[in-house]
Amino acid sequence: MNTIKSVDITVPSLTFGAASIANLFKMLSNAEAMAIVDKAIQVGWRYFDTAPHYGSGLSELRLGLGLRGLERSEYVLSTKVGRLLQSRKQQPGLEAGEFFLDENPFNRLADYSYSGIMRSYEDSIQRLGTRYIDILYVHDIGTYTYGQTALERQHFKVFCESGQKALEELKRNGDIKAWGVGANEEAILMEVMDNAEPDIFMLANRYNLLETDHQTFFDKCDEHGVSVAIAAPFATGILVAKDKSTSRYEYGSAPTEVIEKIKHIDSLCEKHNVPVGAAALQFPLRNKSVVTVTCGVQSVEQALTNYEWANYEIPSVLWDELANLGIK
Repeated sequence: MNTIKSVDITVPSLTFGAASIANLFKMLSNAEAMAIVDKAIQVGWRYFDTAPHYGSGLSELRLGLGLRGLERSEYVLSTKVGRLLQSRKQQPGLEAGEFFLDENPFNRLADYSYSGIMRSYEDSIQRLGTRYIDILYVHDIGTYTYGQTALERQHFKVFCESGQKALEELKRNGDIKAWGVGANEEAILMEVMDNAEPDIFMLANRYNLLETDHQTFFDKCDEHGVSVAIAAPFATGILVAKDKSTSRYEYGSAPTEVIEKIKHIDSLCEKHNVPVGAAALQFPLRNKSVVTVTCGVQSVEQALTNYEWANYEIPSVLWDELANLGIK
């Protein structure tokens, strides 16, 4: 367990990423999704993260049903705001159909305003069937999602002038315990610190065994008392995939230099009899700002294996040798 500094809340160091149970790149039946959540609970997972974006609400619905057997005080739950869901009717998907297969029939409408965040929160607690959310993240604000456009700047302006007031009000009223921003880029998170007082950030795909040079970001988080949750420690899955040449990296194909770096990492892990997945999951937690690591779970086997990797004993000599490769 680690502590979110600004609010003195403890969270497990491993987080169940529930995007995968919303058919991310792979179809799952409701029964299969429930079995995954059941296994996660059985082996000890106690922090679960989701978002309306994942399957247009499908992740929240499935996760909420899966968690009904646990007392609410027994687990930590986070979801996200910034996208409202609207009936798609007979239209094709407008945003994430290529990622989330057979998702719910709703389009996503970006809305970072006070009213948009309040509505998103209410919609989420209904889909999840819960009384409150522990951590609420503002989802995907920034250039990674919207490009360097006037629209991106407008979304950020609305969040700063309006949306953050909703988050502070929810926190003040006890509807949430902490709030932050989740993004795939550190630049927007650093800008948020200049304009608001978040408790925690979720940084996805940016800090893992393949990408480590973010000291300026972590220094600023430390200065502002902001904790960090790291998501996608397997670099979109390529670090633990059997066939690296066909695996996704940054949701696309991996460059040759990335494949070569992975070979060096695999070699060192094999030398010390450490699963590369264990090293990938535990590496971010060596940073004092990081309080939890979020990984997707797409099968009953992954629910068990990822939990075992998170608790695997890794010899210090492996970290030393990885540091010699610049991984530190």
